[in-house]
Amino acid sequence: MSFKTPEALWLLLLIPATVFLFAFAARKRTEALRLFFGGRDAPEQNFATKVARVRRWRGFLVVLGAIFLILALAGPLYGTSLREARQESLDLIIALDVSSSMLAEDVAPSRLARARLAISRLVDERVGDRIGLVVFAGDAFLQCPLTTDRSAFRLFLDAASPDLVGTPGTDFANALFTARAALADDGQAGPPRPRAVLVVSDGEDHEGRLDDAIDALNDDGVLLFAAGVGTEFGGPIPVYRGGQQIGFKTDASGQEVTSRLQEGVLRDIAGNDGLVRLGTGNGLAEISARLDRLDRAVFDAEQFETSAARFQWPLAFGLFLLLAERLLALRLIKTED
Repeated sequence: MSFKTPEALWLLLLIPATVFLFAFAARKRTEALRLFFGGRDAPEQNFATKVARVRRWRGFLVVLGAIFLILALAGPLYGTSLREARQESLDLIIALDVSSSMLAEDVAPSRLARARLAISRLVDERVGDRIGLVVFAGDAFLQCPLTTDRSAFRLFLDAASPDLVGTPGTDFANALFTARAALADDGQAGPPRPRAVLVVSDGEDHEGRLDDAIDALNDDGVLLFAAGVGTEFGGPIPVYRGGQQIGFKTDASGQEVTSRLQEGVLRDIAGNDGLVRLGTGNGLAEISARLDRLDRAVFDAEQFETSAARFQWPLAFGLFLLLAERLLALRLIKTED
C-alpha cells in the first residue's frame, strides 16, 4: 500500500497528545464525580460511573474516527487499475495578413497586434494540435511549418510584420495555396489528421483566383475559418520609417487613405458560420470551440497500470465512528435529563 499525499500522515502525531488530553480530562471528571457522590446512595454512584464510562467511549470513538479520516486524507493507494492515455491531434494552418493596412489602429493597439494576441491565445488552447503559420500580403510564404512546439511558433508569430513581405497588396489566393501546400507536405506518418485553415485579415483583397483556392481546399476536405480585424469606420494607415511614424498613407491626390474592415472576402472563404470578428465577443474562442467538436485523430495510445485510490473506505469508517460518537452524546444528554 502507498499514499497519494503521505505528508498528511504527519497529522497522526497529534493523536497521542489528543489521547492524553482526553484521559486527563476523564480522570479529573471522575475525581470530581467521586467527590460529589461520595456520601450518596449506591444508585447515584452507579449513575456517575455510567456517565464516566460513556464519556470514555465517546473519546475513544472521536480519536479512532480522527485516525481514519487522516488516513483518508493521505489518499491510500492499493491494487492496480488499467488506464489508457490517448494523444489526439489536428492540423491547423493560420494565415496571417501582414499587409500595411493591418497597421491601422481602429482596434487597439493595432489590427496586427490584436491579431497576434488572439492567435497566441488560440494556440494556448489547442493542446496537442500541430499549428503552422503562413504570412501574406501581396505574396505569401510559410513562416512556421506545422509544429507542436509552442515556443517556436510564438517566435515566428511575434516576428510577423509588413517588413517580412516586400510585395504590397493582399493576395488571399496565394495565402490559401501556400497553406494547402503546408498541409499536404506535413512530413508525418500515421493516420490522417483533420485539417483546417484560419485566415486572419482585414479583408482587403487586391488580387484574384480566390475561388480556385477555396475549391482546392474544399476538395481536400480542409475546413476554412476566417477572423476579421478592424471596424466598418476604419482608420488611417500609419507610415513608418526607421521605426518612427512619419505620417499616414495617402492616395495620389494627397488624401489620407482610410482602411475599413471588409468582411465580404472573408465570408466567401469561411461562410457565415466560420467567420468571427476580433475585438468583439469572444474572438477566436468560437473557432476553438468548433475545432474541439471535430473528431481529432488518435495518433498515439498507451495503456498503463496505476494504483487504485482507496480513500473511500477509511473516510466512510471515520464518518461512521464520528456519527456513533454523536449518538452516544445524545444518549448521555437524555440520561442526564
